[in-house]
Amino acid sequence: MLRHAAPRFIWFLLLAGLAIVLWGRRDDIARISGMASPTSYGAFQAWVREDNARRSEFVALQAYLRSKQVDSIVPAWQLTRIDEHYARRCDLSVFRVPPRELWPNVVEPLRLVRDEVVPAVGEVQVLSSYRTPELNTCARGASRSNHLDFAALDLATATRQGGAEFYQSLCAMQDDAGAASLMGLGAYYDPARPTYAGGRFHIDASGYRSWGSSYTSASSPCR
Repeated sequence: MLRHAAPRFIWFLLLAGLAIVLWGRRDDIARISGMASPTSYGAFQAWVREDNARRSEFVALQAYLRSKQVDSIVPAWQLTRIDEHYARRCDLSVFRVPPRELWPNVVEPLRLVRDEVVPAVGEVQVLSSYRTPELNTCARGASRSNHLDFAALDLATATRQGGAEFYQSLCAMQDDAGAASLMGLGAYYDPARPTYAGGRFHIDASGYRSWGSSYTSASSPCR
């Protein structure tokens, strides 16, 4: 009986020791896991280094954002993210530096993020900005989507806030900004599926309006 118990006890000690080591390296493991994410900073760095022209365009985008004083609102590299879900489904790159002629279109949405969104909900990250015509067609997106013009941002807070209370805070933020802000707010909250959007929301500066999970004003939680 003791002969059988001894090996089991040794295995227990080995597994316990491994667990302690892994717990101590949990931050390193998280960083490594993050590098594997298709839209992480590490993935972006690998993508932008693959092509000199691509790298030059991104550097030019950074310089343009600095010239408009909107470079420190969100990390510039996040503005190269296109919609990950549809990009992967359509076998397209999850990154793209938007065409230069569209860069002015993102300035006002970024200012709204700086002046209205961040003070209300805290630091945000960009999940999607520019959408290529190819991706929009594959995803069956709206033919006049602001994303096609690099004039809209899909965002989430750094801590991925969500739920009814969070989306109501977005509605209050838009209400405080007022019609003069021209803020478009996509507040994708569905009470039937409270975790549906994962805290995702849309901001543009193309007209004061709001919509919800059905992409119509009828489903807006701000009504």
